[in-house]
Amino acid sequence: MRAGVLCCWACLLLTACSLPREVTAPDMAGKDRDRPGRLLNIRIERWDTLRFSGLLGVRETASGLDYVLLDATGVKLLQAEVAGDGSFTLKQESGPLHKSGLAPFLSEALARIYLQEPVRLPCTGSWFYRLCREDQDGSSVKYGQAGPFTVWRITGKDPEGDAAVIYHQPWLGVKVKLEGLESGK
Repeated sequence: MRAGVLCCWACLLLTACSLPREVTAPDMAGKDRDRPGRLLNIRIERWDTLRFSGLLGVRETASGLDYVLLDATGVKLLQAEVAGDGSFTLKQESGPLHKSGLAPFLSEALARIYLQEPVRLPCTGSWFYRLCREDQDGSSVKYGQAGPFTVWRITGKDPEGDAAVIYHQPWLGVKVKLEGLESGK
């Protein structure tokens, strides 16, 4: 009898903590619901020290980009919408990332990776700030340059491909690595 009660409690706890079979999100309704999203591994390092590792869900929309940042267990820590210029609307920030300042940085990095492209190749802009992209051997390098100095650099292919995308801000010592789940190590 005691084993039966314990078994029932164990089954109740396991099923109560499981993920639902179908998840509906009102945010995904409307004209953008048919656009495919991507789930990526993300690693954020500063001066070669790992600061965050988890999952990033990204979906392009008509107005820019929606993203959600999850920890390794799948708990949502950050959700935001990003416009092409890097401005963002924060939808949710919780857990250890609450008021951490990661949302503005990550929004700007994702806008540079996915949304900003030079009007003319290889570079567009003035002497003060230029946005450049160079394609070579199946991969690309995109960078922002202030005068003679590189402010940020993106190397690699799109995360849907085989290679990872690495966003690097050398002056701050920050690297963000995005990699498709299939190619993750």
